[in-house]
Amino acid sequence: MKRRYKFTDKNQSKSGIVSSVIGILALFLTGGTLAAAYTEYGQAGKGIAVLGFLALLMAAAGLYQGIRGLREEDSYQLFPCVGCVLNGLLLTAFICIYILGW
Repeated sequence: MKRRYKFTDKNQSKSGIVSSVIGILALFLTGGTLAAAYTEYGQAGKGIAVLGFLALLMAAAGLYQGIRGLREEDSYQLFPCVGCVLNGLLLTAFICIYILGW
């Protein structure tokens, strides 16, 4: 049996994992709302708009959690970085959609 040694006390960041999960959920929700709006030729209705706004709020919360995860000491930075990038890209897409009118 081969033993593995761990020479660090680092653990995965819980805030980073939460950020990544929120980002993935927001990505799927955004994709669903965009697909629904596309199939209805831009006339999807208020329900889809509310889901899109919920995805925007989720992306903002995920970015906040990702930043909290980056500030944790003695933790790996993979999940907080993934969460920050994913949620940041989603927020940029929402800015393009809502403000620029894409």
